[in-house]
Amino acid sequence: MSQVIEKAAELAAALEECAELQAVKAKEDAVKADPAAEALLSSYFEMQHQLYHIQESGGEPDAELIEQFNSAQEKMEKNMNIAEFYKAQEELGIILQQVNAMISKALTGEDPDECSEEDCAGCAGCH
Repeated sequence: MSQVIEKAAELAAALEECAELQAVKAKEDAVKADPAAEALLSSYFEMQHQLYHIQESGGEPDAELIEQFNSAQEKMEKNMNIAEFYKAQEELGIILQQVNAMISKALTGEDPDECSEEDCAGCAGCH
């Protein structure tokens, strides 16, 4: 096995053990154990799917569907289990962005954290 593959396996093992991934899994379990959260998510994703297909076919979604979608989104934000799940996902996403930035730096030789006003497309954050 090459050294790169070995290090990738080590990274995968480290990610499995990291607190951020453990938090995501725990919060996901809490959402699955909450019938109200499951129903909200199901309804939200169904409406999201409908909106996507309407827009893909060149149509314009009706106001009622948009209102229902926005209402479902507000209810999701107020559901503690869903909100905590998304927060945990956000925190894991930060770790994954940092890992990706390190890999990108190795491939390009450029530090993605260093950004200039002329070339801001690849930076990790803005001034």
